[in-house]
Amino acid sequence: MKLDGVLALRQSWCQAGEPVLLCVGTDVASIRFDLKGLDWQGRPERGGLGKVAGAFGNAAAGVLDAALAGSGPEDGGADIPHVVAWGPQPAVTATQLGQPVAGVSWLVLTPGRLARVALVEEPAEPEPEDRGLLGRVSGFAKSAREVFSTKSPYAPHVPIETADVTTVAEVARAHIASVALAERKLPRQYQIRDVHALRVSFVDGSGLDVLTPSPENARRLLAMANGQG
Repeated sequence: MKLDGVLALRQSWCQAGEPVLLCVGTDVASIRFDLKGLDWQGRPERGGLGKVAGAFGNAAAGVLDAALAGSGPEDGGADIPHVVAWGPQPAVTATQLGQPVAGVSWLVLTPGRLARVALVEEPAEPEPEDRGLLGRVSGFAKSAREVFSTKSPYAPHVPIETADVTTVAEVARAHIASVALAERKLPRQYQIRDVHALRVSFVDGSGLDVLTPSPENARRLLAMANGQG
């Protein structure tokens, strides 16, 4: 079992001596959009398909459609989003960083850049051939042992492997206009509507809000973004 998250970023993505200031888990369900031409889920508003196709690209639009098709009712009182991308139009920096990504991804801030980074999925192992009832019983017994075992999956004195990650989109720190605290009111489908944010603003007039219901957490995020965490 390979480790992901910050350890994987430090191992295979960060440059030498580059610290991770902030790492926020992201997926299609945890990123929302406050951009002209897109609805809250990031889908094209009626009449804006052509513009949005240029911003997202056909492949990304396909990822979004597939994810939303199996996401069930629209939010329905779910937890607040992790990130809201905002701006005056779809084709902005915030849209690129918030684009739909299949699988596991993170929003990562370092002293030199802000990036959306995704886990490189390894090919699935082939299913073993069906060896009849005896083989199925044996497989069930093995699965049961693994579930109830307290043994660590990592062998002692052996370096733990980390997963590979890849950059989806990246912005140099020079393109970040400011990093500050902000407040945002969410749509009515959320039980918590008044939230706090770490607001990353870009020079093109767009930005990303990293949300939290707690003002203390927002101040903590700002300290971490400034390298004081």
